[in-house]
Amino acid sequence: MKIAVILGLYILAFWRGCALLQGRGRKLHRLWFGCILVYCAYVHICGITETPHFGVSTLYIAYFQPAGRAIIKWLGG
Repeated sequence: MKIAVILGLYILAFWRGCALLQGRGRKLHRLWFGCILVYCAYVHICGITETPHFGVSTLYIAYFQPAGRAIIKWLGG
């Protein structure tokens, strides 16, 4: 029930946001707005169900942090 309420609120926010983003040349803005809301809903629902999810830091932890450690080790640190 909680997830249904959350999804309903995100749909309401998307509907209200699209209503405000009317006019010529706003289709791309509505698309980006929708993508951001879908990602936010995904993270929110994963938080409610306590399932692992891909976040902003996933790429950093998976690739850049080990590369940084290798560079530091290579430089003698």
